[in-house]
Order: sequence, then C-alpha cells, then structure tokens
Amino acid sequence: MAPTGAGSASRENQSVRKAAALLRAAAGHGSGATVSALARTAELPRATALRMIESLIAERLLARLPDDRIVIGPGLHRLARTADLSELLIHASRGVLERLSEQTSESATLTVVMPDGSLSLVRQVDGPYMLGLTNWVGRPFPLHASSSGKLFLAYADPARVEALVGRPLEPVATRTITDPDVLRADLAQARAAGWSQIEDEIEDGLASISMGILVDGELVGTLNISGPSARLTPAARTAALPLLRSACDTVAARVGAGGG
Repeated sequence: MAPTGAGSASRENQSVRKAAALLRAAAGHGSGATVSALARTAELPRATALRMIESLIAERLLARLPDDRIVIGPGLHRLARTADLSELLIHASRGVLERLSEQTSESATLTVVMPDGSLSLVRQVDGPYMLGLTNWVGRPFPLHASSSGKLFLAYADPARVEALVGRPLEPVATRTITDPDVLRADLAQARAAGWSQIEDEIEDGLASISMGILVDGELVGTLNISGPSARLTPAARTAALPLLRSACDTVAARVGAGGG
C-alpha cells in the first residue's frame, strides 16, 4: 500500500510538470498562441490546458491578449530579470573546474551571465605552475578582448553587439580586435563553433579558450581555460576542446537537474 499522501504528491508533481510544459510552450510560441495550440505543443488535453492556463494567468505567469492569444506574463518576466544563477553554477561546477585545471595544467574559470545582462567571472582554479593567470574573480574585463566575452557576445542580442561596435573598441593588448567588421566575423565564427579563443588580445602573452554552458539552448555561463600563450598554444587549445565540452555538458546537466 502506498504511504498516506503519496497519491496526492504524485498528482501535484504531474500538475507541476504540466504547468512547466505550458510555460515552455508559451515561450516557444513567442508572439502568442491560442489555448488549443499550447495544448497541442504541451501534449495536453485542451480542457486540462485551459484550466491550468487560467491558474497561471491568475499568478501572472501567463497573460491573455485582447485577441485571446496567450503569452508569457509579466510575473515570469520579472522572475527572469531577477534570476541569479551564479550560486547554482558555482555549486554545479565544483569538481568540474578542478578536473579541468588538472587535465590541462592551466587555470580553469567559470563566468556567469548575470541578471543585469553582464558577464562576471565568479570562480577560478589555478594550475600547478608559478607562471599563470592573475586572479580575475570579480574583476571587470573587456568583452571584445576576452574569449568568454566574445562567446557571450556571439549569443547576445545583435542590437547589443551593434551598440558595442558603434563605439571605439579599446586596444588593450597588441592583438586586440578593434575593427568592427573583424569582430563581427569573429563572433559569427564563435557562434557557429560553440567556442571562442584569444591570444595576446586581453594581455600580451596570455591565451584563453572558452565554451558555453547552455541550458534549454540559452547561454547561462562559460567555462574557460587560460594560461601563457607559450604553453597554451593553438594545438593545446584544440586538445582542450573535448575536455571543455564534457565539462560544460556536466555543469549544464547539473543546473538542469537543479544543481544536484
């Protein structure tokens, strides 16, 4: 016999999953969809979908437009703007950064997309060498000159990129990209590849390679390997790609499962 309350808990879990399916369906439709369309996308009976949609509208997680299309509501937009994944990503990266640093003998870092749309380096694990990366945790850095920043821009709204290249791009090292067209091409290549690299762009003698942590197709952070360019050569960066990919997949899976 099932424990008392087990049936109720199961029904509640099913309700949560159905509500989540409807929210994902509404987000996927972007400009809005009918109740019937959302029900089909979420693979729910229309009557069930309608009942849950009304509850989600009451909580302002969904909203009904005058023409009866259903869209993501202001309550969910507010939650998204204030969501800070840094603690979750820090927790999810424990063991992963240490392993990356051990495998590559270089510094492994985690950067996180913050609620205000900025990028922040929040965790760093250094390799065994005395010559290595300065501690960058909490320090600002130019997006156009860093591997994590360029990957972040590659996934950003194009309007943000155009706002950046509309201003003079500051040369902070000998190979910093200052030509807007060259930067646009570099960002397009990073987006297509899913990773970005630099050498002598943020600091002479420093190389770095970054790969994105994607959750439901959205960039939430990056994992990065950095070190002196004499050691972290193009061949070494290429060799690090499978390690970075595995590490990013692990962190993304942990975040998707609630950081477990």
